[in-house]
Amino acid sequence: MRRLIGAKGLGAMARRCVVAAMLVATFAIALHAASAPVRADSAAVDAQALMATGVDYIDRGLYDQAAMQFSTALDSGGLTDEGRAIAHHHRGVAFQKIGQQSAAIEDYTAAISSGVLPEKVLPKAYYNRGIALANTGKLREAERDYLEAVRLNPAYAAAYHNLANLERRRGDYEGAINHYTAAIDNMTGRDRKLPLFGRALSLEQEGKLDLAANDLTLALELDPEFELAEIKLDAISPQLAAADKSEPETVASPRVVPATLSPFQTAASGQERGQVIRVASIGGWRTTATRFTSEETKRDVGAEEGKVPSDELVTGSLRPAETSPGKRPLPLAEIAPASATGEKARYRVQLGAFRDEALARQAWNELPTDAKPVLGPTAPAIQRADLGVKGVFYRLQAGAFAEIADARSVCKQLERRQIACFVVEG
Repeated sequence: MRRLIGAKGLGAMARRCVVAAMLVATFAIALHAASAPVRADSAAVDAQALMATGVDYIDRGLYDQAAMQFSTALDSGGLTDEGRAIAHHHRGVAFQKIGQQSAAIEDYTAAISSGVLPEKVLPKAYYNRGIALANTGKLREAERDYLEAVRLNPAYAAAYHNLANLERRRGDYEGAINHYTAAIDNMTGRDRKLPLFGRALSLEQEGKLDLAANDLTLALELDPEFELAEIKLDAISPQLAAADKSEPETVASPRVVPATLSPFQTAASGQERGQVIRVASIGGWRTTATRFTSEETKRDVGAEEGKVPSDELVTGSLRPAETSPGKRPLPLAEIAPASATGEKARYRVQLGAFRDEALARQAWNELPTDAKPVLGPTAPAIQRADLGVKGVFYRLQAGAFAEIADARSVCKQLERRQIACFVVEG
């Protein structure tokens, strides 16, 4: 009997152990299921942080580090399909910046092929891939990408400009003229000098020297230091003079004719490969000339840049419109000469160049109040530049930076406020 009871007791104990084990297993499964969303949420947060860091590195010109951040984000498993498409696009920008064109093309293609790239980014992806394709000699494919970019965004001035450059290069001057005109129509301010110059080159090839001269004159009005336009205008002037002698006519003041009225006009900078157009100016302000002559050429840091040619003229300027009648001008701030400020700074940002020192002072005075803190506590400086036969210019510069990446970052912040600037070496 005792053995029977013992056996029964052992069987009950075994059943209790089995039940306990089942409860433990059920609890473990439930705990695992509960922790899975937490891990997924954590991965998403980490991926977003990696993306934000990558974008910051691009803004600072640290493209190698940016590519690593986007790669880690892609491998993290924390991105949505749209997030992965954006990561591919941004990594493409970073690869393009460090000269890895093939890798950039692969990333842009992955972003485009995903079908989930945001509407605002998609035309930029085609534009960026077009630049990379052109840089690898695939010009027809680049043209197709630029055409798709302007189809998706009919106001995409930079894409029209690059497309026109390629058309002019292969001798399609009529197509180039049309697309340069579209670029001009969708640009404002100083940057129109580049498509104006390109359109002049195309018009010259078609024998329309008077129209070419008109565009070159307009380009020089936008930037009196635009040497390429000045050289070309000097070169065609004897032919214009000869034509005037044989068939005198009254020459009207130069003006930009809208594409709807003159579909045959457009122009190029002569720098087809990787051309980047920047459109940044203060609303209502007129521009005057500056030229960045340092070896360190300013580069576009946004999500739609390619390589800026080393011999490209990059300008930045701020000039207030004339004071309206009855409107009292603002008092001019005291600004030290360039030599008196920022002596230990290697880099500054240049905001403009003016024919008159008072205009430079007034431009600083009228700079938007939220822009000045971005430049830091260092006082602005005005640098007098005697350019010989071109005259004297007064360059408005601000900030004091030991590293060029810091100066570029400040320029980027100013450009978000629609203020054109570029980095100069002090």
